Amino acid sequence: MLAQAINGKINVMAQLTPEELASVKELQQKYNQTVFEIGVAETQILTLEKQIKKLREDKTALLGDLDTIEQKETALVATLQTKYGNGAINPENGEITAAQ
Repeated sequence: MLAQAINGKINVMAQLTPEELASVKELQQKYNQTVFEIGVAETQILTLEKQIKKLREDKTALLGDLDTIEQKETALVATLQTKYGNGAINPENGEITAAQ
């Protein structure tokens, strides 16, 4: 509807057809739905970014743990080589076979 204010009163200049009004309402509904879906997508992105940050922190901690394990392994190998000499250890039964 087109309107014009004259002396504080609204003067109706035209009326939309029912089809035109339906088109306007449909576009408004689609616009509102799209804006809502953009908000949902942004919320999901923020949630995923937090999860990625947490996973990266966990990975960093695990890499630190792996480094500690490797250092302990190196120390244990050195201790066992000093005691038993060079060889291969069977972790299932503890047998040591001489290196060739």
